[in-house]
Amino acid sequence: MSYAIPTNELTLTDIKSFKTGAIEAGILRALALGLARTREELVVREAHPNTDFGTPVGTNGWTNEYYVTAGGIGALIWAGVFDVSTAVAVFPPQLARTAVAVFYKIMNAAAEPVVTAVRFRVGLTGATTKASFMLQQFIDIKLEPEVWLSEPVVYDPEDWLFIQMYCRANTAEDGEELSFGVFIVERTGGTIS
Repeated sequence: MSYAIPTNELTLTDIKSFKTGAIEAGILRALALGLARTREELVVREAHPNTDFGTPVGTNGWTNEYYVTAGGIGALIWAGVFDVSTAVAVFPPQLARTAVAVFYKIMNAAAEPVVTAVRFRVGLTGATTKASFMLQQFIDIKLEPEVWLSEPVVYDPEDWLFIQMYCRANTAEDGEELSFGVFIVERTGGTIS
């Protein structure tokens, strides 16, 4: 089950529960995959757009440590959420082989957002959809700048992150500030010792 929940419908206890649930989902997945033997061998941290979902040659991802989409993306189509144009990219970004990514929130800082939906898919061509969220009723009319995900979206090590947005109009030339709350779960010493 996947649906978006606006912040104004949540208490601080609810928000803490969403974050704790996302962290727990990531830890359980990392342990199940054998990334560590115990919880104490794992580190949980916020993701960095370029460091964790960057753009090696021939891929599509974020080129800076700043969540923003490509500029001039056309209206009424599904397109990649990354700041590299989907027209020049060959593959979506690939998660490190030692990390689990857990998406728990979607935010949009644009004054007049054009993104109305986000879907999380996996694979080189996005053949499998993990979750899809409609944002229009919350973010598009700016009642809320963010929504929480009813269930965290978990990506495994070496998964191709085929994440897309649907826009009601063309994105601005400098892109749209569509960002994500994402935890990275990895073995101690990978990034943080």
